[in-house]
Amino acid sequence: MKYAIVGTGGRHSMFRRAVTETYAQTNQLVGLCDTNQSRLSLSASQVPDPRGNGIATYQAEHFDEMLSQQRPDKVVVTVPDYLHHEYIVRAMKAGCDVVTEKPMTTDLVRLKAILDAQAETGRLVTVTFNYRYTPARTQLKDILQSGAIGDITAVDFRWYLDRV
Repeated sequence: MKYAIVGTGGRHSMFRRAVTETYAQTNQLVGLCDTNQSRLSLSASQVPDPRGNGIATYQAEHFDEMLSQQRPDKVVVTVPDYLHHEYIVRAMKAGCDVVTEKPMTTDLVRLKAILDAQAETGRLVTVTFNYRYTPARTQLKDILQSGAIGDITAVDFRWYLDRV
């Protein structure tokens, strides 16, 4: 299966590694797309044993060109949340299935655009929830389920995320 990734910030690396390392025998990364050339270059340089001349990289304004030239089967969308719908819709209209990090989109107007494109094209959209499977969360879940600390009667989860 051929994949392209749009958005090469922090979220994309787990997808890139899955395609180019963990499942490299049956998958191929054919393109990377982002607004930032430095991130594009860094991501492409981290692909082990790229096929041919390496991974094709495209600036965000050339996303549609990437789709037509590289012809991916699936597009992974890891851009900022408010832009998800834009790339999801364009990818489906280009004949690609889509994998996107949650949230799929941020409001009803954008959701309607995605659903309309899905109905029009018949393409699939998969929304991932990867954070729950990070090693620390998985280990915590295992400890809690093992009974090592006793019966769980309450959970208080707070996320202190300084995005600035």
